[in-house]
Amino acid sequence: MQPRIWIDLDNAPHAHFFAPFVRELPKHGYMPLITVRSFGQTEGLARSYRMNFTTIGAHAPHHSTVARVREAVGRAAELVRFGIAHRPVAAISHGSRSLTLAAATLGIPAMAIYDYEHVSAGVFHHLCRRILMPEIVANAGQSKKKIRGYPGFKEDVYIHDLRPDGRVLHELSLDPQRLIVTVRPPATWAHYHNEHSVVLFRALIEHLRAQENAQVVVLARTRDQAEKLSGEFNLGERPFILTSRAVDGLSLLHYSDAVFSGGGTMVREAALLGVAAYSTFAGKPGAVDIELERQKRLTILRTQEQVAGIRLRKRPRRIADPRESPTRRFILKEILELARH
Repeated sequence: MQPRIWIDLDNAPHAHFFAPFVRELPKHGYMPLITVRSFGQTEGLARSYRMNFTTIGAHAPHHSTVARVREAVGRAAELVRFGIAHRPVAAISHGSRSLTLAAATLGIPAMAIYDYEHVSAGVFHHLCRRILMPEIVANAGQSKKKIRGYPGFKEDVYIHDLRPDGRVLHELSLDPQRLIVTVRPPATWAHYHNEHSVVLFRALIEHLRAQENAQVVVLARTRDQAEKLSGEFNLGERPFILTSRAVDGLSLLHYSDAVFSGGGTMVREAALLGVAAYSTFAGKPGAVDIELERQKRLTILRTQEQVAGIRLRKRPRRIADPRESPTRRFILKEILELARH
C-alpha cells in the first residue's frame, strides 16, 4: 500500500487549492488521505473535484475565542482517532488548527500553509515542522524559523488551469450580454472580522440595487448567512440572486464583470483572472492584498464614498492558455520533502 499524506480541508477555498496536489501525489508514490470539515460549500467543492474524503466535524459561527478553541480541540480529538486508523506519514493543511493539533498528538510531521500574516498562527509555529507562506508575507517581518516563502500567490496553484464552464450561467439564470456582478459577504464570525466591513457591505448592496442592467449574484458562505442576508438586506428580488449552495465559483468569476468580496481568496482569484476586483474587507490588510493593490489589480474599498463612486461596465473576456505554475511546483516539492523525512 502506498504511504498516505493527510490533507485536511476546513474551508471551501482549500478544495481548489489542494485539488492539483491530490492529482499529483499518486504519481510520486503517495496516496492522498483527505478529511473535510463540514462548512459552507467545502464538501460540495471537494465532490466537484471527485475527491474521496471523510467528513469529520462541523463549523458553527462562534463569536468568542473560547468557543472557537473548544471547537478546534474537539475536532482535533476526532481527527486523532481517524489518524490512528489510517497511519499517514505527513499532515498538510492550509491553516487547519485541528489537524495541526491532531498531528502533534500522533507524532506525525505537519506542515501548515497560510497567506494572511495577521491571522492567529501560534499553534502552527509551535507544532508544525514546516510553514509555507507567500514570499511577500515571509519577507514582511515573519520569523524565518521553519518558514519557507513560495513564489506568487496561493491562488496561482490552480487559477491558471481554469477552463470556464458556461453551465454556471444557466444554473444561475444569467444573461452574459448583461452586466454580471459577483458579491461575497463578509465572514462576520471570523476572529479577524471588523464591523466596518458590514458598513461597506451595506453601502455596496444599496449601490448595486440601483444598477438597472446588473445581475448581482450574492454567494453566501452558509445557509444561515443566506437567510440572514435575505431578511436584513431584502435580497430576494432583482437585481439580486442569492445562493448558499456550491456553484462553479471560478467559472462564475470568469463570466463576471466585477467581483466584490469581504474576504481574501475570491477577490484575489478575480484579480488574477483580470476581473475588476474590489475588497470590502475592513480588517488589517495583508501583504498579499497590498501587493495586488500596488499592481493595480485590486481595489481595497475603505469608505462608503468610494463604494458610491464605483462605475460598473462590461469587460472583454479571454481564456488564458494553461501554464506551468512555479507556485504549485514549489509547494509540491515541500510536501514531498516533508513526507520523505
